[in-house]
Amino acid sequence: MKLLWPSSLSLSQRLFLPMLSFVVILFIVFQTISYYKYVGNAEKNLLNRVTILATGIGTNLTAAIQFDDELAGAEILSAFKADPSITSVEVVLPNKPYPFASFQQTNSTVSEKLSDNDWQQIQTYTVNHHSLYLVLPIQLEQQTIAHMRLTVSLSDMVAMQYYQIKISGWMLLSLIVVSSLLLLRLQRWVTQPISSLHSAMLNIINNDQNQQVEITSLHQDEVGKLVSCFNTMIDKLNQREEQIHNSLTQLNNEKAFANNVIASVQHALIVTDLNGIIILANNSCSKVFGLTPNQLLQRPIISIIKPLEPLVFNNALHAALKGQQHFKGEAIRSAGNTALSMYHIVSHPLPHKQQILFSIEDITEKSQAEANQRMAAQIFENSQDAILLLDGSGHIILVNPALCRLFGVDEHQILKRHYHCLLTNSDYHQLKRSIREALLFTQQWQGEGCIYNQKTKTKIPLFLKINKIIDKDSQETHISVVASDLSSAKEVQRLAQIAHHDALTHLPNRHHLHQHLSQLLTAPREHNVAVLFIDLDGFKNVNDIYGHNIGDKALKIVAKKLLLSTRQNDLVARLAGDEFIVVLNQVTNKTLIEQICNRILNALSTPMNIHSYHVEIGASIGFYTIPPNETTNIDDILSFADIAMYQSKIAGKGRFTEYRKDLFTQVTSKYETEHE
Repeated sequence: MKLLWPSSLSLSQRLFLPMLSFVVILFIVFQTISYYKYVGNAEKNLLNRVTILATGIGTNLTAAIQFDDELAGAEILSAFKADPSITSVEVVLPNKPYPFASFQQTNSTVSEKLSDNDWQQIQTYTVNHHSLYLVLPIQLEQQTIAHMRLTVSLSDMVAMQYYQIKISGWMLLSLIVVSSLLLLRLQRWVTQPISSLHSAMLNIINNDQNQQVEITSLHQDEVGKLVSCFNTMIDKLNQREEQIHNSLTQLNNEKAFANNVIASVQHALIVTDLNGIIILANNSCSKVFGLTPNQLLQRPIISIIKPLEPLVFNNALHAALKGQQHFKGEAIRSAGNTALSMYHIVSHPLPHKQQILFSIEDITEKSQAEANQRMAAQIFENSQDAILLLDGSGHIILVNPALCRLFGVDEHQILKRHYHCLLTNSDYHQLKRSIREALLFTQQWQGEGCIYNQKTKTKIPLFLKINKIIDKDSQETHISVVASDLSSAKEVQRLAQIAHHDALTHLPNRHHLHQHLSQLLTAPREHNVAVLFIDLDGFKNVNDIYGHNIGDKALKIVAKKLLLSTRQNDLVARLAGDEFIVVLNQVTNKTLIEQICNRILNALSTPMNIHSYHVEIGASIGFYTIPPNETTNIDDILSFADIAMYQSKIAGKGRFTEYRKDLFTQVTSKYETEHE
């Protein structure tokens, strides 16, 4: 059976009843959901708060439980006074019938107490109408040593629930009243205007008697009549609306196209009137001038560009504004907002609107890049280091004048040739593998090489820096080489070698020895330093019998034997003639000195074959040990070691002797006796 009563209602009634019902039902549903969410969140927050407090206090109770200190436990539980909702707390130990410690909140209503069986059945917590019961384990080293039973009052939460229900009731009542007033007002706003609108539309329709009216409304009320009028009016206005719509669409498309073109232009576009006042600017102006298009409006264009030569710019601007001439790609230097800028400006007159369009491009970075490129070219041309650029296969594609001078070639002689032509064969075969591996794994290599100058016919030592360059876009590979002439550096190195080393044996000389000892004695150290004074036995006979040439070769062999007999961090030096000094670093005990002395004596006593001559020499050694805090000067140290060496000679040669204070008197007496 069809429901007829809604169709008999007036428009105001059909507006009022559904809307009011919907608002009331929606309010009740949302308030119910909010209420249960609020209760759930309140319960969860209460549980989290109590759990955090109880966990912290439980941690503090572990010591009291271990020492069975009930008084301390009760005192610790008194911290629950901070939360008035916690009415009582008990700490229960396993296998004990009574609580270890307890706490009762003062001025609190006694909640329903649970029996031990009830507490044991609680896994974590349980809730009734008035209280929340919570059981938390107290753990020590991941073992449960006790349980804390907490009773939490829900009176505050229950009171808040009642308060929420009360507030919701008042809100519902207020909502019904306000909705009723609004709906009553809506009747006057909607129903009456619709009736008036219906009458007006009938008058419009009567102007065209041929127009047929179709009523599609199911109800014979004001809305039904309004629909009938609208159907008739829409039929008459559709064609006109369609024409207007097509015209507006075309206009909007043209405008959108123009806006898109202007917005997509990367250059700043500014339109000024004939007085130079900005009346239009595109979004790219923000990038060029740092101001939004709205900030540029109604400002003189000269105040935006800020030329460094305002008089010259003004003259050109006025000529452009008057149509006498145009900016055509002129570069204007500007102070800009924060730094020096360069603008590329082109002007176009708009005569039909008495306006001028300026296209402005910020070419600061481009100009700087060009300047940097020119500077790089000058550096490349004037560099004292040889620079060349290779392609991926190692062929030369670019060189600077310094390279041509260094290699003694002309540019056309080496371009497009392999870099092998610049190196000696030995250096090329020695370096190509290491260079190739370094460029493959680290994309750079540096080291020394040697080239042959084709004009001077001399070899020149070089320090080479080679880098692999890969273009990010094309992935094309190039190799840059920077070669520095090491001729002067090698000469300085050679002179330094001569100044600090013996010319025959290449061992450190007396000057180098003094520097080394000075550094050892002044630097902080923890261990002793030993100085060995070595004098060759029988070396004078070698010079007398075989000649100085054989003697010099014997000294070179002695130097090698001394180096092989000592450690890597020790110093071997030649004083003069057949006298040598060995400085032993970080001497931890006397046994180490004796071992090295024995190695030296054994090595030097081994006969040497020099040009078919059987040469035999020996050595006498004296050593002096320098403690860490001793301040003896270097000459005295060498003198003490010399005295000890002389004692070795007195004792029969081929042995070593440590310096003692009494040796000075013995050696002096022996020396005086031998020379009386």
